[in-house]
Amino acid sequence: MKLDSKDKKEIADILAGKYFSQNEWKWVNLAKDMPRIQKAYEEIKDQYDSYPYMSKDWYVENSSTKSLHMCSRWDELRDMVDFLNAYVEQFDFLVGANHKMLCISSTEELSDRQKTAISEARKLRYTVFVFIARVPDEMEFELSQVGGGM
Repeated sequence: MKLDSKDKKEIADILAGKYFSQNEWKWVNLAKDMPRIQKAYEEIKDQYDSYPYMSKDWYVENSSTKSLHMCSRWDELRDMVDFLNAYVEQFDFLVGANHKMLCISSTEELSDRQKTAISEARKLRYTVFVFIARVPDEMEFELSQVGGGM
């Protein structure tokens, strides 16, 4: 069966997720989880606006969504959300090992837009890595029919 680029990308994402999990790294898929990160950011901002006697850093550090955004300070969360709002389409994963990292999962060369996003991420001192999977153009499979019925 011939695989198109979308199929290959999904396989690369699965492989990257498996790699992160095997290394016991925390990770989130930005395509799926960016709306949740944005919502967490807004909720923390709203909590602070409602109860300003606690610091914004306290709300970030003690948020139930900390495992999602992996931030400990307000400035860190705000800067990350601002950056991702501009460049989320160029990155696939937010990964936490010893520190937060951004990851691009791919089966082909980086685009100019991805290269620009990497450059901007490095200016903000994010570690960026590229997970390149070599996925064949075609995959073999076998289909078996198991009889039954009356």
